[in-house]
Amino acid sequence: MEKKGTLNETPILAIPRRIKVNDPSELPNEYSTTPGGTLYSTTPGGTKIIYERSFMKNLKNSPLSQTPPKGVSSFPSEVLRNGIKAEPKQAKKESKDVIPKKEAPLVNEDTFDMEL
Repeated sequence: MEKKGTLNETPILAIPRRIKVNDPSELPNEYSTTPGGTLYSTTPGGTKIIYERSFMKNLKNSPLSQTPPKGVSSFPSEVLRNGIKAEPKQAKKESKDVIPKKEAPLVNEDTFDMEL
């Protein structure tokens, strides 16, 4: 029986602690892409999400991306493109039957000692 590979064949290298960058061109242009063109991102929980470049480019052809979002009339006109004007919001009419709530007066309570 023949053994394939031993520990003696593998060179042992120290883990680099700091890499010195001499020129800004040594930095990557996009930090979220891999050399194969795959995009990745992480969720707030730390889960890594991988997107294929072709899939992301194909999303612009999706019927869903061709429709305006719900509630587009509530967007400010500076945000909207292609001359779509936002409809002005109608002020809510206050009912005369509604009695305004009275706020409870603030009570100045003495502080107490906490046991640790």
